[in-house]
Amino acid sequence: MGLSSLTHQIDALNILNDLRAHATTGNRDGEGPCTGDLVKQPRRLKTIAERARESCLARLLEILAQLIALEEDFIKDVSYGRSLLKHKDSVDLKNICLRMAIAEGGSRSNRDLRELRDCLRLIVGNLLAYVRELNNLSSAETTHRLRELFNSFPEI
Repeated sequence: MGLSSLTHQIDALNILNDLRAHATTGNRDGEGPCTGDLVKQPRRLKTIAERARESCLARLLEILAQLIALEEDFIKDVSYGRSLLKHKDSVDLKNICLRMAIAEGGSRSNRDLRELRDCLRLIVGNLLAYVRELNNLSSAETTHRLRELFNSFPEI
């Protein structure tokens, strides 16, 4: 894989981590931050749908982190000059993450999560096809790990 594609994926991971951190610190269940000495303001409890979206985002973050680790390991084991993935896929991934980060109020819609999932699924599928073509010892382990990753995508 080209390093620029991997860089886009790492950027996307960082954007999603920031988005998730902002959502969890700014919208916890229970009471809000202290605005005075002892005054606490109650916060709105999250709906089941909001919790489900947060859980889905967490799973997609985990998949992206595993994908990046897999690609980095594979790049170390196999020194091919040819790019593993289309650069466009990684750029699309980063753009989806950027759009999610600037969404009004940090809200995540099911559509955004589906687009993120589908883009990650495409990247994993393309990488899996490429690794299968190599058919060598290091690619056998990578193929197995990619297959497990491909089968772990959440339903949205």
